[in-house]
Amino acid sequence: MEGEDVSGAEVISKASIKQKRALKACDFCHRRGRRCKASPNDNTRCMTCIEYAVSCTWNRVSAKRGAKPRRSKVTETLWIFDESKHGSRSLITNLCDNFFESVYPVAAIIHEQTFMDHWHRDKIPCDRPSYARLMAVCALSATRITSGATFQLRNIQEHFEPNFYLNEALQAVSGNVSESFNLESLQAVGVICLTALEAGNTFLLQRYMGMYHAALAEQGFHDERRWPDDISIIEKEERRRLYWYMYRLEVHTSLVLGHAVRCPELHSAVAYPSLPDQDFTESIRESEWLSGWNFITDIYRGMEHVIPYFRSRRAIVNRANRKLSTAFLYDYDPQEKIVEPLALALSNLPSRFKHAFAVSRDTRQNRCAFQTANIICTYHLLRILSFCANDGTLFEACRTALDLIEEISAIPHQYMRAMGLSMLQELSGLGHILSSFVKKELRRSDYQHLRTVM
Repeated sequence: MEGEDVSGAEVISKASIKQKRALKACDFCHRRGRRCKASPNDNTRCMTCIEYAVSCTWNRVSAKRGAKPRRSKVTETLWIFDESKHGSRSLITNLCDNFFESVYPVAAIIHEQTFMDHWHRDKIPCDRPSYARLMAVCALSATRITSGATFQLRNIQEHFEPNFYLNEALQAVSGNVSESFNLESLQAVGVICLTALEAGNTFLLQRYMGMYHAALAEQGFHDERRWPDDISIIEKEERRRLYWYMYRLEVHTSLVLGHAVRCPELHSAVAYPSLPDQDFTESIRESEWLSGWNFITDIYRGMEHVIPYFRSRRAIVNRANRKLSTAFLYDYDPQEKIVEPLALALSNLPSRFKHAFAVSRDTRQNRCAFQTANIICTYHLLRILSFCANDGTLFEACRTALDLIEEISAIPHQYMRAMGLSMLQELSGLGHILSSFVKKELRRSDYQHLRTVM
């Protein structure tokens, strides 16, 4: 019995010793990893400090004990809607409505019905990607309202700052493209690029275009066979729309800013979008507009091939020491191979894509008119680029410019106003392209003709 009592006491003693927390060491013992023993004769110093004849201090800050808080609990609160921070719910709704009214007909990269349904049912923002996308939409819409580039002028009484929403979007978009960079994140990046373009911020535009292309390469976004098998019909449609709009933006900035096209259409294995929108308003006539949107992509695809043709004729790089010549790539007439097939396709388009209707309450009809305005501008830009690239005559180029001016004059100004800075850049590019004729030997009458057009 006594043996059992002794062994039980030893177990209890060992358990109590094990549960004791190690005492805090003084600064000197802590730095040297020594055990700090209290002196029985001197309460102000430990035995080690007495032995080494140093002062015994306790000045260091104690590390917090226990489990550290999880990062997700700290950061997830950042990605929620807060009226005191973002403005009233009605303000955000106004910004979203303006986005789909003024931006969406050209940049149809977010499925309107799904997005607005989730917003009205408080389903977004629900995480970091959805927050980034919402803030990017608000940033672009607020920028457009501030600059007046809207379909209908909006008088919003509540104060808002476009840069606030843009900074929120930039903060929410992760810089690591392999870190759960899903479709919503890519959509946010696309809208940020548009916002940078509208604001004239070339550095921000190129930075996020680069991020988009990095994700494109990482995920194989250019090939539908590499997309996830379990995505919905809506997500597949959004992916197609995003891919082809960002391609158009790439060709546009290549023409305007002079950089190379980083996602050539010959490397693209993505189908055109085909899912028509179920708009919130009833249409009084046949007003499907997506086929017109796809035709604009066809024009940009043609433009992509004419741009290097145009630049190769003006290149000053010495290619004499190259063993392989690529001149055979430009051994064709762009007028015959690109412009004429598109001209035939244009003639076969429905009349709603040839003449812009007046502004109405019919959402789809208005969106058809957006496509009409975009088709007119991009098609004539392609024609002039083709004439200049293939040593066309000044008369042909000027005739095209006059055709453009005549057709644009018939478009209601609301559509041209809502097209934003990108359309103005393309129109101003016409003058730059025509100016290339100035370096050629022209007759006096030709100079007068060119001066009249410009």
